[in-house]
Amino acid sequence: MKNTEAFIKDINDGNTFKGDYITLGSAMLDGETITDTFVNVPLKTMNRHGLIAGATGTGKTKTLQVLAENLSEKGVPVLLMDIKGDLSGLAKPSPGHAKIDERMEKIGLPFEAKGFPVELLTLSE
Repeated sequence: MKNTEAFIKDINDGNTFKGDYITLGSAMLDGETITDTFVNVPLKTMNRHGLIAGATGTGKTKTLQVLAENLSEKGVPVLLMDIKGDLSGLAKPSPGHAKIDERMEKIGLPFEAKGFPVELLTLSE
């Protein structure tokens, strides 16, 4: 229990910033989501390079979606190269799903279905 308390304190202390930020989700410890321990990124650092990498099914596309949605809500334009079409769903609000509700409850964030401005471009005619 002491390790969990120290972990929560470290996450909460390390994710407090002056200025605006976006929330990516909640911290995990030993494979379990720790409610209300948010992982935040200062908005002023979002103009730097980044890499999202991982095996199939680890949440890379969902991470990009969360980043794009959060930045769009803050008024920051986002350019995504979506070769497979996985992110085009940003344009329409989610109809909702029990798994989304369960996940957001575990994280400790409210879920509000929203659509975001999307402009699709293609290299073909």
